[in-house]
Amino acid sequence: MKTLEVKTSSATYPVFIGDGIKRNIVDLITSTGHSYTKLLIVTDAAVDAIYGDEMVRLLQQKWPVNKVVVPSGEQSKSFAEFEHIHTKAIQFQLDRSSCIIALGGGVIGDLAGFAAATYMRGIDFIQVPTTLLAHDSAVGGKTGINHPLGKNLIGAFHQPKAVIYDTSMLETLSQIERRSGFAEVIKHALISSEEFLSELMSIRSLTDLSKSELAHMLYQGIQVKASIVQEDEKKNKVCVHF
Repeated sequence: MKTLEVKTSSATYPVFIGDGIKRNIVDLITSTGHSYTKLLIVTDAAVDAIYGDEMVRLLQQKWPVNKVVVPSGEQSKSFAEFEHIHTKAIQFQLDRSSCIIALGGGVIGDLAGFAAATYMRGIDFIQVPTTLLAHDSAVGGKTGINHPLGKNLIGAFHQPKAVIYDTSMLETLSQIERRSGFAEVIKHALISSEEFLSELMSIRSLTDLSKSELAHMLYQGIQVKASIVQEDEKKNKVCVHF
């Protein structure tokens, strides 16, 4: 397992990357030093079908756990699903010492993070990415939903307390999803390191990557994103929008 620390002007938190680390999710969350009364998993229908029950079972070893499942896709970044999560949080009696677990890709991270940022004026949340592309969006604290007049117009900066990136969950991704996520890694290499870019250019096929090579690639990509966030948390500088 690889670990790196993200430091911003408002928060410091760990990113854990490794194959099969979801089995140790209780220990990883506990290692952050945060104590929680209850957990609410937010996920989408596609991810829930594969990992939902397992994640509930793992987390229930230590905490009371409930789950909210939203439709898969960008359409879930809506007022309706945002309200749905809040309703479930209230029904489950989450308090200020509770935590939301964002289990999914970038859409879930944005939606669950914004729900956490606004429930009781802000509670903790933890990112558990399940896509390659989410290696970027899981770090940095940008959360939000869409408005009928535009994307990501309603949101907040709310840093997670941890990012737990189990690379074994990437094995269920389609080839298209793998390529779109890899493109984001290439972008990070282009703006950071010729050596990193050369490593990526030597990859003939994503299916050729070993588990350790994939973890190393994601580690480097997240390092780049973390350095950007550390310098400019709210992304006000033009260079960040490369």
